[in-house]
Amino acid sequence: MAQRALDLIRFGRKNCFMQFLSRAIHFLSHSFRTQIVTLVSGVAIIVAIILTVGLPLIEDRALKEVKREINQVFALQQEAINGLFDKYRLLTGIVAREPDVAFLFTAQGAGLGDHRTEQLLNKLAGLSGAANIQLADETGEVFAQFQSEQFAPAQIDPDLHRAAMEGRLGRKTLRTSDDQIAYVFSSRVQRLSDTLGTVTVYVDLQTLGTAWALINEPVFVTKPDGSLVVGNQLANNLQAEMVKTYPKALTQFMLNRGSGRPIPYLARSEYLPLYDWHLNVFERYDPVANARNQFKLIVVLSAIVLGGMLFLLIQRWHIIRLRYEQERDIARELERRVVERTKELAREYDERIQAEAALRQAQLDLTQSAKLASIGQMSAALSHEYNQPIAAIRAYADNARAFLERDRSEKADENLERITHMTDRMAKLSKTLKSFARKPGTQLRAVEVGPLMQEAIILVDPHAKAKKVELDFTLPLERIMVKGGSLRLSQVLVNLLSNAIDAAANTEKSLVFLSVDFDEQEVILRVEDSGKGVSEADRRSIFDPFVSQKEISEGLGLGLSIAYNIVHDFDGEIDVGASTMGGAAFYVKLPRHHHAETTKEERA
Repeated sequence: MAQRALDLIRFGRKNCFMQFLSRAIHFLSHSFRTQIVTLVSGVAIIVAIILTVGLPLIEDRALKEVKREINQVFALQQEAINGLFDKYRLLTGIVAREPDVAFLFTAQGAGLGDHRTEQLLNKLAGLSGAANIQLADETGEVFAQFQSEQFAPAQIDPDLHRAAMEGRLGRKTLRTSDDQIAYVFSSRVQRLSDTLGTVTVYVDLQTLGTAWALINEPVFVTKPDGSLVVGNQLANNLQAEMVKTYPKALTQFMLNRGSGRPIPYLARSEYLPLYDWHLNVFERYDPVANARNQFKLIVVLSAIVLGGMLFLLIQRWHIIRLRYEQERDIARELERRVVERTKELAREYDERIQAEAALRQAQLDLTQSAKLASIGQMSAALSHEYNQPIAAIRAYADNARAFLERDRSEKADENLERITHMTDRMAKLSKTLKSFARKPGTQLRAVEVGPLMQEAIILVDPHAKAKKVELDFTLPLERIMVKGGSLRLSQVLVNLLSNAIDAAANTEKSLVFLSVDFDEQEVILRVEDSGKGVSEADRRSIFDPFVSQKEISEGLGLGLSIAYNIVHDFDGEIDVGASTMGGAAFYVKLPRHHHAETTKEERA
């Protein structure tokens, strides 16, 4: 039922997609030319709407930015003018109230103090940076000054002199005959209630022009009649008519800066009543035009990209329409084949499951056969291991009967004790053989290494004696656990020890050594022999099936292959190298198990 429900859901989704595809194809069934004309018209309408709505917004934002910049420049230059003239305005009043200056007027009237006058004026002009400082009597005639070359009229300007004599601060823009221009301050000099004359301070306006030289756009000051007072070099290059006639407001107009192409500017002009000037600041209008052009370019490029994408989409849909019928037939045929193939795959899957089960059973049978083959190979030695104790038991039994007949019970007990020892040894060997021959399980459990090594030694000891090979071993002093199966791991050790005994037989040392090393992470079982060893070429294939260095009658070459698979089932590694005794050394590396909770030996 669940499978049928899933099939219905898939069928419903497929139908929905087919309906959508059919409607799209019906829409695109019109002629390709008609669709292209519709596409171009639609894109053109969209572009027109965007430009109509967006251009004013873009221009307004760019214009606001230009206005913000020009207002910042205007405020900065206005503050610079105020800062410059405030210093000299205060200087004029301070000099007029200076007692030493009043003394100079008195000394001048007495014909004294010319040298002192020169020193004082030099000091004041040098400290303040004034272009000139003049002292004049009540009639406006100059009797002392800082210098006589620049801004040095013999008579003070009447307007300045009148304002000073009336107690006001006189201030005025003056232009000399050699076309030098200065801003002049004048103030009255008094002593007690007597008016002695006036002090006049000249400020060279070229100082402003020099300060404005680093500004990249025109900045200048004009009089109310439009005549130029001072400006930077760009302002000096402007036509006189432009300076006189351009609108006195925040206005856009074109200026020709000598490049041959008029440049759009935005100008701000504001009247400064304190100085009777107009401060004029210019800022390029290019950012507004650039923003407008960039917006147009972006809109046009976007329209081209969008139109191209829609064109490709329409073309694609036309191709789909032509292929639709063919693909539908192909899809039906493919669906039929998929159903058939699904049935075949299901059948093959069942066969594979059965084959894998048969393979696992065959592997278990092969492992069991290999163990029984090992026991068969050791049968002669095991037979000798049993026959010798049996003969000894018979002899000890006859001796015990004889001692009992002679009433020597102590000797009889001694022989019976030896018989008991012999039977215990045979029972232990029989138990070990029975345990080794049992079929192993597949579950992994905690296995103690020490007892496992002892069992393997018991099993191969008769074989070692038969081959006249000394079997030496070192057992761990503490309880070491690994994760695996005791029967399968015992089979690995028996196989490695048996091979080592066969390799060490008939050699000079005839020695096999079994040891164990361990740390916190892994346990390494090492089997070494004094045989001929394994060459570098044979080490690459030593664990492959049916590869053996023995004669054909002595084995099939499956033991090491089975041992290799068993160790890898335990997440371990098995490797071969050279022994310090001259032969081969096999290393079995297994992960160490730290938490064994079983109370009796578990066999897998």
